[in-house]
Amino acid sequence: MGRCMQAEAAVTAACTLSSKAVMLAARHQIPILFFNRMGEAEARLWSPYFSSLAELRRQQALFVGSVDATAWLVRLFMEKTEGKAALLHWLKNRRPGLADDLGVAMGDMHTLAAGYGELTGQPPALCSNSLMGIEGSIARCYWQAVAPCLPPGLHAGTRSRRPALDPFNATLNYLYGMLYPVVEGALFAAGLDPYLGVLHAGQYDKPTLAFDLIEPFRPWVDRLLIEACLQDEIAPLAFFDNKDGGVFLNKAGKRFIIPLFNDFMETTTQYDGRRLSNKNHIYRYAQQFANELRKRPLYS
Repeated sequence: MGRCMQAEAAVTAACTLSSKAVMLAARHQIPILFFNRMGEAEARLWSPYFSSLAELRRQQALFVGSVDATAWLVRLFMEKTEGKAALLHWLKNRRPGLADDLGVAMGDMHTLAAGYGELTGQPPALCSNSLMGIEGSIARCYWQAVAPCLPPGLHAGTRSRRPALDPFNATLNYLYGMLYPVVEGALFAAGLDPYLGVLHAGQYDKPTLAFDLIEPFRPWVDRLLIEACLQDEIAPLAFFDNKDGGVFLNKAGKRFIIPLFNDFMETTTQYDGRRLSNKNHIYRYAQQFANELRKRPLYS
């Protein structure tokens, strides 16, 4: 067998591993992780002499407070903005009566995103509030443009989280909740510590790096839901319950949304010059980030 280049091996479906394969992975210090369908790691096989993981974690710890971390966050948010703009462009062809408004929103978003460039060169501790402020302004512009494109009865016009105030936001919150463990699993498989993040570093006992890395992939889920809405697949009366002052997916809604998300994760698409499943694109993105950290000089 040729030289092993992968940092960790992820097993996401039922399979049989020979003892030779396990020993080969251990010899090359490649952990084998077993994930359930929600992307949560349930077991790990690895060498007792796994030193490269410790080195990567040291690199990660040094990185999170550096100016390079700010540049990385800016890159994530710029990719997220481009994903949102691409979705609005896609909507222009499906809602021609709103094309002008969507075009204006795209321009406004790009104008706001230019402010990210002014923050590079600062450590995250000094500019995190500014980063989140720009992101919040872009998000408001984006959702105000999306809302009129949706069928009546699905969206109240604003983004709402805990609790959601309409069927669209209830479904979007649930889909984001399913996306988080996929991103966390990708970080785990890449050898990174999901609990050592940059922008959300102050949230104790939370997978804060997953909160950071999820950002470029949110527009993917947005489009998945918007497509379902435009195809009248989201049933406001059948899929949701009103309780505790909010709107929540019920069992019927979850029976529709969970397979929709899982099928989407396995759908093959073109991204960053590669054709992979959407899930594997996320795993590859995390692996590329780990590779970048390994190339950084290590200071004692």
